[in-house]
Amino acid sequence: MFSMRPKWGFDWHELITGILFILAALVLVFEPNIGITALAVVFGFVAIISGLTTISGFSKLRELVGNVAIFALVIGIIDLLIGLLFIIKPTSGIMTIGYLFTFWFILDSIERLLVIGHLRQFGTGYYWVSMLLDILSLLVGILLLVNPIVAAFSLTWMIAFYLVIFGINAVVLAFARR
Repeated sequence: MFSMRPKWGFDWHELITGILFILAALVLVFEPNIGITALAVVFGFVAIISGLTTISGFSKLRELVGNVAIFALVIGIIDLLIGLLFIIKPTSGIMTIGYLFTFWFILDSIERLLVIGHLRQFGTGYYWVSMLLDILSLLVGILLLVNPIVAAFSLTWMIAFYLVIFGINAVVLAFARR
């Protein structure tokens, strides 16, 4: 089910990204009184790490999926810009955090769904697990977009849920590519 044909080597970037996303989710769940400013700054760093991870894997991904990988590169750059905005100007991040997270979740999920085909080479199990997690991430993003009132009241829980899904997916990818 999880056969491994091509090997990239263990993907430490994905593993670290996944662990950081899961840790960030745990902070949100167990420290709900965390300030929105701290949330903006923490996720600024998470967005930068996510962007760097995506950019660092661009050339390998392009070899596997062709020019569709350019979308991943653009998303990586957007992640970096969002991260810088949240860190440099947290007040801007606070005022737009709901929508920024919404579009970030949706774009990252679409990017992963567009380039998911390369995981078939590592085994169908990894492909389907990643597909399911990416679809769940996309649904969370759409829920945030469709109902901003719900998003405003449950943002930390929704973000924690998304980060757990995205974090687990990143850890799965780290092992799939070894």
